[in-house]
Amino acid sequence: MLYEELRAKAAEILAQAEQVKAEEKQQAIEAARAMIDCYGITARDLGLDKAPKLKAGPKPGNKVSPKYRDPQSGATWSGRGKTPKWINGADRSVYAI
Repeated sequence: MLYEELRAKAAEILAQAEQVKAEEKQQAIEAARAMIDCYGITARDLGLDKAPKLKAGPKPGNKVSPKYRDPQSGATWSGRGKTPKWINGADRSVYAI
């Protein structure tokens, strides 16, 4: 048997395998739908109703309380991120809340 003949046979077998897989998948979907209808299974029962988990770190929208306040403008700063001009280079204990 030549290499090209073997390659052609392999491609044919792979195509058959994909076709059988697609047919079995459709049968599995139909069986699952029948069970869902019969037993009233919900997404919650299967644990599929939850949003995907976010990466570790602060949750969006969570704010850090301010630690410093400018008495003149009333502006606040949490101590995170870029230092505001009104506290830059000054003794922070004076501005502590």
